[in-house]
Amino acid sequence: MKFAAPCFSGGCGLCAECDNHDDISDKPEHLRRADDLSKLIGSKLINKITDDYNSNLKKWCNKYDYRCSEDIGWAPTIISKYKKINNEPVRLKLIQETHSSICDDPWCKVMFVNSSERLHTSFYPSIPIYTRVLDGKLKLCGPCLARKPTPPEIIKIN
Repeated sequence: MKFAAPCFSGGCGLCAECDNHDDISDKPEHLRRADDLSKLIGSKLINKITDDYNSNLKKWCNKYDYRCSEDIGWAPTIISKYKKINNEPVRLKLIQETHSSICDDPWCKVMFVNSSERLHTSFYPSIPIYTRVLDGKLKLCGPCLARKPTPPEIIKIN
């Protein structure tokens, strides 16, 4: 039983007609969604997002003298933010060892799925990632936490 509308172009690469979605991918759902978003936004925008992110990451690392997960310089180890909805504090802790975490920001996931395996093993494990202290489910990188406006549902504490 199919519930999707017929393909609008015959080559979108997202629907069952264009891409054999009968095969279950070995990628987790959040990375499959990032693949789909990549197809929608195109390589030109992905390159711009990647360039902007790399610039922001460099600024963030220079500001805190952050070199890698084991050499964090002066980067804050705990960041407290408030959720906009109910003003409950959200505490995020910096991962201080080599990790395999990916930032939960959709643009960060798009950059990840469009990067090489070499970067997956050399660059991404050293990106400053903060994880929610309560359950470890929410993961955000330093540049995403520092940007204006901050990620959805979270605002800075004064």
